[in-house]
Amino acid sequence: MRKSILDFSRVNAEKIFNNRFYILLTVLLLLVFLILVRLYYLQVISYDHFDTLSETNRIKYVQTSPRRGIIFDRNNLVLADNSSLYSAQINIKEATNIKKIIEDVDKEINLTKKEIENFYEKKIKYAHLNNIVLKGNLSEEEVAKILSIRYKHDGLDVTASLLRRYPYKKITSHVIGSIGYIDKKDLLNLDKKKYRNTEYIGKTGIEKFYEDTLYGVPGYRHVEINAKGRELRDIEKKPAFPGDDIYLTIDINLQKYMYSLLSGYVGSSIAMNPKNGEILGMISTPAIDPNKKLWKYEIDQDEIKKLNSPLFNRSVNGLYSPGSTIKPIVALSGMHHEVINSLDEYYAGPFFQLPTSSRRFRDWKPEGHGMVDIKKSIIQSCDVYFYMVANKLGIEKLSSFYKYFSFGSKTGIDMPNESAGVLPSKEWKFKNIGYKWTDGDTVISGIGQGYFLTTPLQLVYAASIIANKGTISIPKLNINSKPKKNSEILKIEEFLKNNISLEDWNLINDAMFKVVNKKNGTAYWSTNNKKNNIAGKTGTVQVYEISQDDDRKDDKEIPDHLKDHSLYIGYAPADKPEIVVATIIENVGSGSKYAAPISNKIINYYLDNVRNNFE
Repeated sequence: MRKSILDFSRVNAEKIFNNRFYILLTVLLLLVFLILVRLYYLQVISYDHFDTLSETNRIKYVQTSPRRGIIFDRNNLVLADNSSLYSAQINIKEATNIKKIIEDVDKEINLTKKEIENFYEKKIKYAHLNNIVLKGNLSEEEVAKILSIRYKHDGLDVTASLLRRYPYKKITSHVIGSIGYIDKKDLLNLDKKKYRNTEYIGKTGIEKFYEDTLYGVPGYRHVEINAKGRELRDIEKKPAFPGDDIYLTIDINLQKYMYSLLSGYVGSSIAMNPKNGEILGMISTPAIDPNKKLWKYEIDQDEIKKLNSPLFNRSVNGLYSPGSTIKPIVALSGMHHEVINSLDEYYAGPFFQLPTSSRRFRDWKPEGHGMVDIKKSIIQSCDVYFYMVANKLGIEKLSSFYKYFSFGSKTGIDMPNESAGVLPSKEWKFKNIGYKWTDGDTVISGIGQGYFLTTPLQLVYAASIIANKGTISIPKLNINSKPKKNSEILKIEEFLKNNISLEDWNLINDAMFKVVNKKNGTAYWSTNNKKNNIAGKTGTVQVYEISQDDDRKDDKEIPDHLKDHSLYIGYAPADKPEIVVATIIENVGSGSKYAAPISNKIINYYLDNVRNNFE
């Protein structure tokens, strides 16, 4: 009886299990059938509709860079603009085989070894960029060839962009500066959102200082792309706003003339309007064509090796001893502190000697100058006289007075990375050299030698203060900028106007006029055209120390890199100056032989040919 009940229960359980199994199997088969039907619908019936969508993997945000502002000279002539450029680029995140892409591109357009090396260098250096240029400045034929193989390679593309063009090449290279690739150092200070899809940024000169003005406001595109990174269509876009144009104080005709005079030399020349601080011309030589490193994506290293630091802007960064160009300021300081006056004469022999030392500080003139006063010492550039004045003043008074003429501080010009120079003092020497100041240091500071270093820009700024008889005009390059005098400059100007008498200013002005226009003046024989009433001061700077017992050897026996630097400051017309020029030429010889004639030619060219264009 019990056995039959158990058998019945077992049979009943098997029926229930089988029923459930068949139900689940039926449901499973039905689901499989529905999936197959859906796949058929998607793959066959709706193929055309979903073919494009199946390739789509994302919507990409593409930032569009704005057109960079154009830079003009004061007469509306273009100094920097933009030109169309086609480049072969590889998106390193989308490319599956970079080596194969380069090989195929090379077969089509014959890449150089240098171009390939540059690509891999940039791939490492600019790893933050998705797209790396393989070859730039493509011709139409090269564009067509690359486009013909683009379908084979994910990440390969040809892009069109605007790249900077500098029509005057070397002539404006240092003042305008140039743009360059955004690197990791730039990224530390940049607005990453603003520069998200931007390759270039201002690196030097005006391009760097006015980057925010020139760059503009970027736009964007929301782009539908396929799995291979090809753009299908714009979903949304906002146009970029171009950067603002800038008008400089530079006159390009004067700039070209200045460059022609300095070409072949190493140095700098700056022309400035003392009435308003406008820089009329600014040259640093040697220079290199900034277009080369942009359009070729490389700097010609062979050319750089042949030149003497062509990328270095000597106008605002070059440091030089001011030499005898400082003597008019030493004379003003001596009169202000009443250690000398305009009536006294002193005997200036072949050397100066401190009472407690056997060292002889020689004059440039072996036999000395005899009896001299302030004017004669400036006109003939008597070293011994200014050794004496400096020794009487002491370094505290001398250094403090130099500060009134910008030495040891930046001028405030609208250029990046301006150097402040070196204005030596007791504290400066102990801190930087590790030794105490000596009376001998003071003596040579009186003729602008020793630790004293200045830039050509500081020199032209100081000369403008002399020309203006104490009125200060801050140098500027943007014609629309209005630099304001801070409280320190206002105090300096007040001091120079109220504590230096007009009589003393006129005495210095007259002496500098006679430097150029009197027969015994150091710039007389080197300046043929004297019709514009030029005033000036020559300077010659030793670049190595000579034994006090030896006379200077002939320049022909001295290696070029040890020859003197040639300096000059000048302005005209002397009674109402309209232009100030400072020129420094390295390792050529005396100021009267090189820097003076070049500077005075610049002054005459401006007054005779350029000035009327401003009126």
